[in-house]
Formats: sequence, C-alpha cells, structure tokens
Amino acid sequence: MKRLGLMVVVAQMLLGADKLEVNARTFSSNDKTSLIELNTDVFVKKANDKLWADKVIIKTDKKRKPLEYTATGNVRFYVETQDGRKINGSAQRVVYDTIADEYRLYDNAKIQEKDSPNTITGEFMTLNNKKGEAYSEGAKDKPTTLIFLLDEEKDKDSKSSANTTKSK
Repeated sequence: MKRLGLMVVVAQMLLGADKLEVNARTFSSNDKTSLIELNTDVFVKKANDKLWADKVIIKTDKKRKPLEYTATGNVRFYVETQDGRKINGSAQRVVYDTIADEYRLYDNAKIQEKDSPNTITGEFMTLNNKKGEAYSEGAKDKPTTLIFLLDEEKDKDSKSSANTTKSK
C-alpha cells in the first residue's frame, strides 16, 4: 500500500514532466512542508541518471515539482553530462539542485569518469551539468586530488599528421 501511495505522490508531482522512478522501503510525505522522505535502500532514477542512498529527502514546490534532493548515507550516483561523459560519484551526503542542475557532494566525495582514470576526490565538491563545471575542496589534512589521463599519444598523432601535411 505504501508503494502505491508513493507512486501516486510521485505521479502527481511529475505530471507532464520526465518520468521519475523512486523505490524505498518506507516513505512519508507532508504537503505542509513540501517534503517527501524516503528511507532504506533508496533508489531514484530520472532518464539515465541514477541515485542510491540510505535516505533521500525531496523538497518540492507548491505544484509538487522537485526542487532539491538531499541524499544521505552511502550515497552513490551515476549521471550523463551534456557533453556525453558518464560520471559515477559517491559521498556521505549529496544535494542535487534541480534548477541549477548541480550536485553538491559532502564528506569523502569522489567523482570518476566511466571507463577512464579521470577522477576528483575531496571533502566538498560541486558538479554542475548545466555549466560543465566541477569544483573540489580538501580538508585541512586531506587535500583534494585530481587524476586525469594525458592524451599524449593522440597529440603525437595529430602533430605527426600535421607535419606530414606540411612537408607535402
């Protein structure tokens, strides 16, 4: 019965919008505070983007459209950026602002491009899909780390073909 209630709430919330799939062991909603709380084994999916957490609180506007998702406890997510990159992320707390299309990661934050060593770690991080920007801060005794693949082989091939073209 609770799952049916959740489906009704979510359907009302997203009438005319992209499909949002939400699964959790328990949920509660409060129209006065415009909050929906999902607990235990939470999974949220919208298009190709996915989020897993112990707890998720969804803040909605008066028309029940999601404004912000706050996920806590063993948070993991997968997003596809506007330029087609696939990103896996994790942290102890993640806040997603739907209007800014921005993820804010707190405590042991990490994002990694799928099938690539490109990785950023830190204690606080933002990932803005709309602007194509990322930002990371480390802690006092734990700096932020950036690992990325230098595409030197591709650069060599480009220079080589440019030199070949010039010599002809």
